[in-house]
Amino acid sequence: MFQNFVSILESNFIYLSQILARDRDVRFLYKDGVRIFCTKEVPSDFARSINSFLDQSFSDKSTLLKSTKSRAVATSEFPQHGSKEKRIFIKRYMVTNRLKGIINLITPSKAWREMYITNKLLKSGIPTAKPLLVAEKRSNSRLKESYLITEGIPNTKTFLSFIQSETSQKKKRELLGKLTNFISRLHNEGFYHADLSLRNILVSETKGNDLELFVMDIDKGILSKKVSSWSRAKNLFQILRLMNQKLYFTEDDRNFLIENYSENSNFLPPDKLWKQIKRVDLYSTIKKNYRKIKRGEI
Repeated sequence: MFQNFVSILESNFIYLSQILARDRDVRFLYKDGVRIFCTKEVPSDFARSINSFLDQSFSDKSTLLKSTKSRAVATSEFPQHGSKEKRIFIKRYMVTNRLKGIINLITPSKAWREMYITNKLLKSGIPTAKPLLVAEKRSNSRLKESYLITEGIPNTKTFLSFIQSETSQKKKRELLGKLTNFISRLHNEGFYHADLSLRNILVSETKGNDLELFVMDIDKGILSKKVSSWSRAKNLFQILRLMNQKLYFTEDDRNFLIENYSENSNFLPPDKLWKQIKRVDLYSTIKKNYRKIKRGEI
């Protein structure tokens, strides 16, 4: 908990330093009530006209991929001088709670925090989508919406769809081994994903048939010096929960996942790891039932 608090303070300090133009890697602009943070490869004219670009991207239903009350995702093309346009993805986070908008007067938005964590992961050598720009729309400094633009990753599938296309048991185990290597690497780098799934880990196949994994949707992630055994077990529980729902995965596959993670992470032996996962499962069940009681469903 203390480490998380220190991490938040550190990110707040960097946020303010970028606004004061003291960050060499990120340019800060302010136009029409929008705080804009962008990398040097983003043309200034594009950054200054970002308001109209964002409005157009989310008004066109053909480019809108999904939309909920608090979040939406769209896709578009990023203009580049003298070269082919680049495919990009745009996330929009809506602030539905007035208090949160006030709290964000001088603190970063969800989109900025995601860019901050993403850049730290990339510097650690962990593959994820490269961020290009963050825009924070504000009214009298109160945050209303924030946007994150990232580069698209070509030739990718979700890990779930990729592994389910395999009929060879040997190949399946190789992929599960690659997955556990990746998750243990994330944890060893101090990254905890609050909503880890086989759907937000992408697989990219290169020309030589080498596979590279990418972690996505890291707005719910926490970066600290050390990931606790509870958080590690929770991430593994999230993966196992989805595996339990799919007939494609066997009990042996699930045991292999835990044994392989234990070996790669050098953290806990498999039996102790399973005990911790069962505690997470029990806590999750109690929490779910409590919510049902509050809604009058039980």
